[in-house]
Amino acid sequence: MTSREQLIRARLAILTMAAELKNVVRACRLAGVSRSHFYAMKRAYETQGKEGLAPRARRKPLMPNRTPASLERHILSKTYENPSVSYLRLAGQIQLDGVAVTPAMVRYVWQRERLSTRAARIQWVKMMDRRSRASGLALTEVGEGGDRLQVAVRTIPASAGSKRLSW
Repeated sequence: MTSREQLIRARLAILTMAAELKNVVRACRLAGVSRSHFYAMKRAYETQGKEGLAPRARRKPLMPNRTPASLERHILSKTYENPSVSYLRLAGQIQLDGVAVTPAMVRYVWQRERLSTRAARIQWVKMMDRRSRASGLALTEVGEGGDRLQVAVRTIPASAGSKRLSW
């Protein structure tokens, strides 16, 4: 039985216990739920049936102060070029390109992408290389056009994709 089914069964048990006891307050105390939560469960069950008792999927909230997607792509493309540099040095390199970025922005993007350690960044670059070779496409940064990062796609010859790289 999955955890989803267990949760539905537990919520249904609370509703039936309240009906058997004919006392919502006592049933809520025994079950350890608030009355407002009980009535929300009851309303969901009455309108949607058992599926109303299932947990709802929630999307991750979008924070208003999050780094813009175009800047994140720029940071990740620079990380791809230099995976072994620190976030301080990478922020300095990006600032030389004329883009307003702070070291904290670079660090937070790395944390969100799970690239905080040097080893993780190097492994990510190797994985990206394998993916591009497998698809026959390579992404090359062209430059910034306004606020969008333009990316050109070039085809890798079949012979180049099959060669083994030695480090």
